[in-house]
Amino acid sequence: MKTLPWSLKWIYPVLFLLIMSVNIFGQTNKPEAGKKTDYSYFKGGTISVIPSSHQDIAWMDSIGACIEFRDKMMITPVLKRLRENPEFKFSVEDALSLREYLLRHPDSWNEILKYTKEGRLDWGATYKQPYESMYDGESLIRQTYLGRKWLRKTLPGCDFKTYWNEDVPGRSLQMAQILSKAGIPYMQFSRHQPGIYRWYSPDGSYITCYTPGQYDEVGIPVRQANTDVSQLTKVFTTMIADWNGYFRERKLNPEFPFIYSHDFATPPDYDAFFTDWNKKSVSLGKPAIKYATGTEFLQAAANGEPNFDVIEGERPDVWLYIHGPSHQKALKASREGSRLLTAAEKFATFDALQQNSFAAYPQAELTKAWENAIYPDHGWGGKHGDLTDRAFRTAYETGRDIAASVLDKSIKNIASRINFSGKGIPVTVFNPLSWKRTDLVRFTMNVEGNDMNTFKLLDEKGSEIPYQLIDDHKITGNRDEVITFLFVAKEVPSVGYKTYYLVKEKPSVFKSTSKIDGAFYENNFFRVEFADGGLKSIFDKELSASLLNTDKFLGGELFTMQSVGNGAGEFTDVQQPTMEGFEKMSQYKQPWYLVSSGPVRDVYEFKKAINHVTVVERVIFYQDLKKIDFEVELLGFNGERYREFRLAFPLNQTISDVAYEVPMGVVRIGRDEMAGAAGFSKASQIYSTPCAQVHPREVQDWFSAFDGKNSVTISSDVAVFDWIDPTENPVRYTILQPLLLASRKSCHGEGNYYLQPGDHFYSFSLYSNTYDWRGGYRQAIQSNQQMKAVVTDPSKKTGSMPETLSFVSVENKNLILSAIKKCEDDDNVIVRCYDIEGIDSEADIRIPLTFRKAELTNMIEEEGNEIPGSGNKLNLKIGHHSIETIKLFMK
Repeated sequence: MKTLPWSLKWIYPVLFLLIMSVNIFGQTNKPEAGKKTDYSYFKGGTISVIPSSHQDIAWMDSIGACIEFRDKMMITPVLKRLRENPEFKFSVEDALSLREYLLRHPDSWNEILKYTKEGRLDWGATYKQPYESMYDGESLIRQTYLGRKWLRKTLPGCDFKTYWNEDVPGRSLQMAQILSKAGIPYMQFSRHQPGIYRWYSPDGSYITCYTPGQYDEVGIPVRQANTDVSQLTKVFTTMIADWNGYFRERKLNPEFPFIYSHDFATPPDYDAFFTDWNKKSVSLGKPAIKYATGTEFLQAAANGEPNFDVIEGERPDVWLYIHGPSHQKALKASREGSRLLTAAEKFATFDALQQNSFAAYPQAELTKAWENAIYPDHGWGGKHGDLTDRAFRTAYETGRDIAASVLDKSIKNIASRINFSGKGIPVTVFNPLSWKRTDLVRFTMNVEGNDMNTFKLLDEKGSEIPYQLIDDHKITGNRDEVITFLFVAKEVPSVGYKTYYLVKEKPSVFKSTSKIDGAFYENNFFRVEFADGGLKSIFDKELSASLLNTDKFLGGELFTMQSVGNGAGEFTDVQQPTMEGFEKMSQYKQPWYLVSSGPVRDVYEFKKAINHVTVVERVIFYQDLKKIDFEVELLGFNGERYREFRLAFPLNQTISDVAYEVPMGVVRIGRDEMAGAAGFSKASQIYSTPCAQVHPREVQDWFSAFDGKNSVTISSDVAVFDWIDPTENPVRYTILQPLLLASRKSCHGEGNYYLQPGDHFYSFSLYSNTYDWRGGYRQAIQSNQQMKAVVTDPSKKTGSMPETLSFVSVENKNLILSAIKKCEDDDNVIVRCYDIEGIDSEADIRIPLTFRKAELTNMIEEEGNEIPGSGNKLNLKIGHHSIETIKLFMK
């Protein structure tokens, strides 16, 4: 982001409010008294009343109580209304509601199928209504697998075209493309400037979408009128008059929507009112009125070539505190689970292909894992929110643990087929990412009963590799006679493996290249000065540049502020922390200590009790890797209300371009957001802050800052980061800040606090180079997707596979393989990739197994069109920012 002079920053919100006061889309000023109400544009058109009911998984009550409500007060009464009135229609927001209902009422399937086929009962095309940028890209795609794809199988002959996400004030950059390419062309959303839009992703994909403003507020006059025909006539006449100019100016189809929805809404009955209105509508020049589904309205609105307003770019979520900082352990499990799941699918697929059969492919386990991994929606907290939050966290942990089990079994199966030629104990390192990488590997080995525990580590050519023994053991069961190795594995193939060997010999002594002198540390890459509580300076020797500006904060310095807020709620901008109770580690004069040094890494640490928590920080330097790791432990946090903890990386950059990863894309702050502000939602809720100025932000694996010469990229172990100084007398230069924890409260009147007492753990990696974000994102992704090692019994060397192998590779550095999996519908293979750098390219994808043909499918593996490719090589043109799904038909 090009930093604006502080004297000008006030202009944008004020100017926007002035514009808003003159004219609000879809909410134009009502006609002056005495003038005829004009609704003439809608003559011969239609008012579509779209009955629905906004349903978080919970929020209004416990999960069980909400499931019961959806049964007894929503779907069962809807079915009754559909029986009684052949004109009635209803839209359910998501697929999970159907799953819940069929579990309770399996005998209702025929009736539900009948009404759905008739177009009178519609189901939202995703599993649930997520925080879009909280999840990674594959998780968002699986919303459509467990949504539209599952619905089409469950209700054959029907289709599902509309994504409902009524509540969340945030939209992810690539969501329009994901939906469009999954066969979902429409979206019903809310908390946004009222109107009908085309929302574009950067590749050019778009969806047609409608927002009434705030979904609940727009229906209040109708609900207040109850069934009074006279009052309802006035309300709907006023509505179409208010929207008359909006439709006329854009030459839209005269199809006016009214969403009847609020939390826990029950199906309405306006039959008598509709009859009365339609008797008079022609003579009064009014449109006819009818019940409709959301899909039916949007299809009618999109007919022809209407001149919809266009939106493109990320709309930053202003509710981001509710999931990341306020539910840290849950979100950590979520991120770990989604990364493990895609890795598990990749290696389970190649395990099956090696066996020439998918009979043992763990499809049921993987489906269950995905169902858990994407189950939590936007309804954290609420009434009985402690139960909901625990259920959400348990779902994430269940998905993660299933994925870890599948991955472990798959890579062990693959390792068992390798022809190990070397002497010693084979250690096979697996890389789940789609590029060759040099990176850290740690593995724990059971040494109970060994006659000696000194080893040399050799690569497959017999060259000795330095390693270091560490105390970070990964053990299961009661095995505790173990040792854990840490080493750097070089050039491990893309989505593949490389083999090393442990030989029972005394290892060579590898001299450290680092220099340690009091408060100063130097290795091949950096020269660092320590100060109490953080790093005083980091000098990049390769760049010949000082990376930090530590006039106010030290590098990696933890600080804490007051953080009064709800996370989610009716506010219009992110609720910022304040200075009450401000502390930073440097005020405690806490020195660092060198606690570990060896041929792989050097570790500095301090431990200090401050108010409410004990802080442990570690800074780790590597002999052969150009990166610095920062580890933070918040131990024994007492759950003090309204506390927030951040980590500071103050950069020596006068002007910064800040960029960060979002699902399957990158947002450059000030360039890739939705233009302007989100606007009017309701009279008491106008989102006036321009999207480019909303902060903090949701982030995936990394965030970065570039000053035109050098960049700093930080891998993220958290879901939220900031770049603007939140303290008093803020500095103008960039301070990258991962948000570690915030003990806020649910905005529900009976909601719970998110205090999160106990221990919390975090890790971050800092990278620097001369390029912008494109120079560091791969390494940052690597930090969050560690390589796995399998130690094989040396007596079992009967395989035929090579010691080093890439199962699939893509030669284009701008492309990322996000998924390799068994096809959902048959025993072929799905490969999904996307461009992250904004480059048109011809993908060069190679696989060491033979396929007979390839098809380009939609996002849910359907509607395939054959493309050139066979044997073991595939060439495919992939446009900038595109996400493409390829089906390989195996021989």
